[in-house]
Amino acid sequence: MFVFSVITLLACGLAGIGAGLGTWLYDFTVLCYHSLYLPFLYVTFLADFFQEEDFLLDNAYYSEMKDAGFFDVDWE
Repeated sequence: MFVFSVITLLACGLAGIGAGLGTWLYDFTVLCYHSLYLPFLYVTFLADFFQEEDFLLDNAYYSEMKDAGFFDVDWE
């Protein structure tokens, strides 16, 4: 993210002095930031969470309960 911020700062500097490349580069970095920020957060913080054995074990328990018909009961 630091490198990305440096590129954005460079683009702002170029756009400030009137270079057309600066405006294009800044627009491109804004587009990349907004489209890649959530996948970056997922890979950084959440990918390991969804691979834990407890989470997989909970899915197995839920699957067994569903197969046994536990969720077929009317709750009225």
